[in-house]
Amino acid sequence: MQEVFSAVKSELQSYADRGIFQNFSVAEGGAGNAAEFRFNWLSETPFRLKLNAAKGELELRNILPAVPYRSDMDRAYRQFLTERCDASLPPHRRLDGERFSFQCKNRQAKLSVIIGFSENDGGEAARTAINLLHETFNNFLMEGPYQNYMVEVFNVSEE
Repeated sequence: MQEVFSAVKSELQSYADRGIFQNFSVAEGGAGNAAEFRFNWLSETPFRLKLNAAKGELELRNILPAVPYRSDMDRAYRQFLTERCDASLPPHRRLDGERFSFQCKNRQAKLSVIIGFSENDGGEAARTAINLLHETFNNFLMEGPYQNYMVEVFNVSEE
């Protein structure tokens, strides 16, 4: 379990060391089985990536807040996530649906994504989570009909 934590932390720390993330922090819990990573990137609101090493899961917590369950946006994001695994996408933009599992969870209108991975894939799962976060902002939100959402929820300029 400690190897998984170390691999995930190392991968995320490399983003912080290169100045991509700001305010990077780690809160460990549960005898090395769980941790929560926080960082600022792409928005003023910090992102939270929760590791459950015992289950082999990384959760991008509340990646899209203020999205009601079964709303058009909720359904569109679930479809977007499925499409990210399509072989027609270039490898650098594609999610590896054979290596990782992807599941959306919407609790109290806060959409999260859980990435399941095998014990030896912790670092790559962390990289995948960051790539998914990037794709979510640059391809789902910015290219979709969500400009008002970006302004209201993430305080992005209207211009």
